[in-house]
Amino acid sequence: LRQISGQMVNGSDGLAEQSRALLTSCTQRLGDGEPGERVDTEFRSSLQALLDSCLAGSLAEFQRCMQARRSKLPEAQQEEAKRKLRLPVEYQGDLARYTWSLCLTEAVDRDQLRALKVHFKTTIEELWQKQSSRAMAEEQAQHIFAHEWAAFEQKCRERFERTAKSRKQLAEEVCLVFNHVLRQHRHVEEQMLALELIPAAALLSAEPLLQWDDRRFASEFFEVHMANQFAEYVAAHKPDRGPNKDTRRQAAACPSMHSAKDDDNISRLVVSEVRKHLSGALHFDLQDGATQLPAVDAILEAMRRLNEEVKIEESRFLSQIGIRLKGGMVSFLNSAHLCLRHSLLDSLAKAEVDRAEHQWKTLQSHRDQTEQEFISLVRGRTSDAGYSKMLASSFFDVLAREWLDETLVAVAADIRAQCLSDMPDASGAVERAFQQSFVERSWEDVLQYVLDVNAYLHKIFASLFEDRKVSITRVQRPLLAARLGSYFDALIGAFRSWGQRQQGGRAKLSSLQAALRQLAAQSRTDMGVLPDGQLDLSLLSERFPVVADFEIEDPSRFAQDFSLHIASLLGGAQVEGLVAERLDAALQKQQAQVWALIKGCSGMCPCCGSKCDRVDKHTVHRCGHHLLPAFNGWRVAGTCEAALDACKSFKNHDAPKRSDYSDHLYPNLQEYLQAEHPEWLPFPKEDRELLADSVLKAAWVNCRVPLLHRYDMVDCTPAEWIAAYEEPHRKLGIHSIEAAETCLLHYGYRPDGA
Repeated sequence: LRQISGQMVNGSDGLAEQSRALLTSCTQRLGDGEPGERVDTEFRSSLQALLDSCLAGSLAEFQRCMQARRSKLPEAQQEEAKRKLRLPVEYQGDLARYTWSLCLTEAVDRDQLRALKVHFKTTIEELWQKQSSRAMAEEQAQHIFAHEWAAFEQKCRERFERTAKSRKQLAEEVCLVFNHVLRQHRHVEEQMLALELIPAAALLSAEPLLQWDDRRFASEFFEVHMANQFAEYVAAHKPDRGPNKDTRRQAAACPSMHSAKDDDNISRLVVSEVRKHLSGALHFDLQDGATQLPAVDAILEAMRRLNEEVKIEESRFLSQIGIRLKGGMVSFLNSAHLCLRHSLLDSLAKAEVDRAEHQWKTLQSHRDQTEQEFISLVRGRTSDAGYSKMLASSFFDVLAREWLDETLVAVAADIRAQCLSDMPDASGAVERAFQQSFVERSWEDVLQYVLDVNAYLHKIFASLFEDRKVSITRVQRPLLAARLGSYFDALIGAFRSWGQRQQGGRAKLSSLQAALRQLAAQSRTDMGVLPDGQLDLSLLSERFPVVADFEIEDPSRFAQDFSLHIASLLGGAQVEGLVAERLDAALQKQQAQVWALIKGCSGMCPCCGSKCDRVDKHTVHRCGHHLLPAFNGWRVAGTCEAALDACKSFKNHDAPKRSDYSDHLYPNLQEYLQAEHPEWLPFPKEDRELLADSVLKAAWVNCRVPLLHRYDMVDCTPAEWIAAYEEPHRKLGIHSIEAAETCLLHYGYRPDGA
């Protein structure tokens, strides 16, 4: 499976290469001025076609391999194989969409700024034509600017209102997609059959489930089914923990009675737990920066997950405490799915608001500079020296910020791809964490792993990303700095040539832009197809700043002043430092996105503390490397000895377990998990000796001292373990915990009580 995925995704002309080509093509179209909405729609549809084609090719190759080997897998294993083939394709799609969202946001911001500059360029040139003299009082210039700025703001507001989707439009889109998924699968999947098609009007008028108060929630959906069981649950959760004999006697007499007091207890004790358990499945969050509906597959997966969560909640929590859903599951399930749609609708509406706010803030951030340039130009107080400084500053922004940021997106994506080759998914990341700590016998790492495996994995990822960043940026930074410097050299050379040709007379700024166009055309005629690394001089004319077509009195002097201002800007910014600063900003965005993909499920085994390594959307946790419970602070009830029976062993299954929330003692692991961690059931049980036993024993022997101290455990480590595995010069001391916690604080670890 890894070979098939590697070839189809990362091989020659694979999905990764095709996605990069699509990104490059669409980014170029944005740079050429095509409308962002149209390019965005075409990008997303083209990318989805690439993803579908790649997945179909992977599945076909898998079937071909199975036929060639004349093997037949059980249906469950076939589904697991298909899921593993689908995962890297989905990852590549998510990463491509994220990179595209960065490019699209930058293009939209750039287009808006260009529209602003074009508006005031036109205004200035019209004023110049109307006036015989360019001199104007400052107060009059400020008044004109305020009027023009208000007019442009009004245009922007109208455009925002015209392009923004109303909540009603978003609700119609959400219902259209959800209802489409439901029609496709309701006759195939049993739980989908109970779901109703919801119109947009119903979605807009209904109050989502999570916003109901507890009493309404309880009376609408829950009723007591087994009064004895529920009475015991209520008694067990009273503040004094003492059983209420009267309640139990009354329940025994009327085993199915439902009273007003039961409603109070349900709303107080049950509803909060149901909210907590279902909260994740009832929320549909969009990827950062996304404003489009998720793919159909993502919506189907969310619906399936919610169905599974509700089923588990009913069987593993409600039925265990004597509560049932009124009228069965149908009513509650439909309300839950309405809440899921509401969550997506709220996320899309918020994304629309955020998009408009971002564009508005971007516009307002340029007001002061625009006003300063406008007043200076219309008052006629600007000399050639002032014009050259203004143009140099604008060109510096175009090349050292806009072009550089666009270029660095691709560099950051390369670093991201290398990290994903080392940690292809959450399962691979968890395996790397176990190998790097337990298997490599790095006792400091083992201690960090058992303190908080999620924080430890984040630390490993951050270190890996930093290593890849250093190795690539060491090569790319000087190349990009040299390329940026070459563009500025070419620009200064073009200005000087133009100044020499115009010597002895005045010239318009537009003649300079025409000269840059000629230079770019001549360069392409001489070079033909530009080889890699060759400067594309058309960039200088295409990105020529939008300014009023002012008249230059001394072109030669103007070109010289322009060169000096560019040199000053480059000297102040230090080109390599500028590249490093912008590259770090681009990498931070990509790093956050990659970590979101490979961090996986944050669930940890309640017994041994190891991390769930499932990579799909799931409601039942599983991990491949269970540890000794003592690593997670478990002690033998009564003796406080460290619990050294393997997590999956029969002994650990049969041992009493104390509640996480009280002093209540459950008779065995099954009842403890059923009551407090049903998402870890069924829990694996096996008693055979594993090769990994020696790995865990060695780790315990050499890390036990700080753990015994931290969890106040009695040391019962067998003498034969110590004799076989102890490393006197490397084992950890009692104060190693503090050092391990300090290492993890930057990665989300929170000490007890923090």
